[in-house]
Amino acid sequence: MGEIVVCGIPFEKDAEEIKSALSYVKEQGFTAVQIYVYWRNFEPEIKGVFDWKHYDEQVLFIKEAGLKFVPFLLMGPKYAAPDWWLASNLHKGLVCLEHQKENPIESIWNLEFRQEINRVMKAFADHYLPWDVLESIQPGICGDYGEAIFPVVGNWPGDYHTHRGFWCGGEDAVLSFQVAMQQKYNTIEVLNHNWRTGYTSFEEIKPFLRINQPSRTAYMDFLLWYHKSMTEYSEFWMEICRKHFPQIPVYLCTGGIEEPEHGSSFSDQAKIAAKHQGGIRLTNEGNNFYENTYLTIHMHSACEFYGSYLGLEPVGPILAKGVAVRMYGSSAYGNRQVFHYYGNLRQQEERNGGYYVKEYQEFIKERKTNTGITFFWPLDEALLNGTPIPDSIRASMCAIRKNYMINAADEQMILDGALANSKLLIMLDTKVTRPEVLEKIADWVLEGGVVLSNCHPRDLEDRPVAKFEMIFGVNQESEEVWGHSEYFVEALPWMKKCSTLTKQHSMIAWNKLEDTVIPLMKNKERKQGAVATREAFCAFANIYGKGMGIYFAAPLDLDAQADAIWTPSPAFSYLLEDCCRHFGKAEPMVLAEHQAAKTRIGEKELVLYEDGTIREE
Repeated sequence: MGEIVVCGIPFEKDAEEIKSALSYVKEQGFTAVQIYVYWRNFEPEIKGVFDWKHYDEQVLFIKEAGLKFVPFLLMGPKYAAPDWWLASNLHKGLVCLEHQKENPIESIWNLEFRQEINRVMKAFADHYLPWDVLESIQPGICGDYGEAIFPVVGNWPGDYHTHRGFWCGGEDAVLSFQVAMQQKYNTIEVLNHNWRTGYTSFEEIKPFLRINQPSRTAYMDFLLWYHKSMTEYSEFWMEICRKHFPQIPVYLCTGGIEEPEHGSSFSDQAKIAAKHQGGIRLTNEGNNFYENTYLTIHMHSACEFYGSYLGLEPVGPILAKGVAVRMYGSSAYGNRQVFHYYGNLRQQEERNGGYYVKEYQEFIKERKTNTGITFFWPLDEALLNGTPIPDSIRASMCAIRKNYMINAADEQMILDGALANSKLLIMLDTKVTRPEVLEKIADWVLEGGVVLSNCHPRDLEDRPVAKFEMIFGVNQESEEVWGHSEYFVEALPWMKKCSTLTKQHSMIAWNKLEDTVIPLMKNKERKQGAVATREAFCAFANIYGKGMGIYFAAPLDLDAQADAIWTPSPAFSYLLEDCCRHFGKAEPMVLAEHQAAKTRIGEKELVLYEDGTIREE
């Protein structure tokens, strides 16, 4: 059985109410209780003088109820640190890059604080390991709530300087950035060539805001350093936890959507968690299964690829059926852990959240999923532009997940070999990424992979990457041509759904492609006076080595309304389905009436019904 964790037990109430709440969650199948454990509460007055009474009382209640204890051990946030530490000259807060103002949340570059982390974690382990009550450990390292991200919004307006932004204006951060750039470029001349700058030494370099970027390459170097800094800090915490809790599962807490200011790289965090035999707790879920899939698929895929385990947490209040949806989501992923808030369990409904936990606890167990269909997760471009992953990816994922199992891979995962077990890569609305990533994809196609794309991304400085362009039969003479036209479907045998269409309207197409290109949607040459329409394709395929590139240039129309100016076309949806079935080597899972989602597990299917019922069929 997996780990089913609850947080929010009313320990501030009297003993009978506490016992009643714990008895209830035990009856529903929960295995452990999480408590937010603040450093200031157990080492309050003097360094080295610990007082465990506050938490001992709560842990005793937990143990007597037959449950395990999950401490969320917070040290980094300001509200979790004792006053004696905040007043110490060894304490260093993060400094805002925009205003050069300090935030009392501990700087991740402060090496003095790392000595405190090691000391305090050892004391905590020495005290609670003998209790034999720990199910897992969750370190609270930074962020607004202890997550492995930088501060985002804060919780007490006016208490200290905080906002969404970059927190690397301090001297410790500046030095770290300078060292990282020197290690990468070796000489200032090489850096200047790549950045298009004129520095005379690495000591002149400082972190900069996007508005001041000298080039995209420079900004990407800054962003990757910022994220690597948080990853390195997170790894230190994981290493210390593993040192003092060698046999206890450790979960690194993270969340959000990997905005550049967060400093979180989900794939890197999953990678370092796996390195230390740990896992990830991701705080991203709501009430809808398909939206939850979009919000969690990247981390799930990274954890599965690198070998870390995963636990999922909701962002806040959840409906009773939302609890059922979340139980199904973790079951579909094969997660080791699922997390619920106590307040989401006892809604006044015929079937409350607790009912669904009890009913479906048996499905929470760790296992691997199996799929050959991968969505490209364009994190580079999202970071550069400060924008979310394109909505077309969300819409396509939600549509395809109804019939097929899927995963996702970002740039770093691809560089690390994540496409090795994939058969189909779906690449949508990406304009730029690192050239080595595009070349890695091209090598994968040469060996038999298939790419379906509506874009041909370039490198960070907007230069084409010839090896990648060749996947689609695009050469130096090829042109993207514009103008309203009708394109007629020329279906290949594998295009079962697309063969039911006759034509597609598009303003975008390509011509002057390699002779190896096969048209999938082609215009008809015609003349009108002195004006001639030349041959062009708005969808085409190209054999490249043992694999294939498939390009769709027309509008995706994934969310187009029926009363739109141009009649919505299902062409891309059909092509997507055809590719998933044929190249992904998977038969579709067909949803029957009242079925909300399906997951294939071996020879069986796990089905979520609209009323919250889950069945294995």
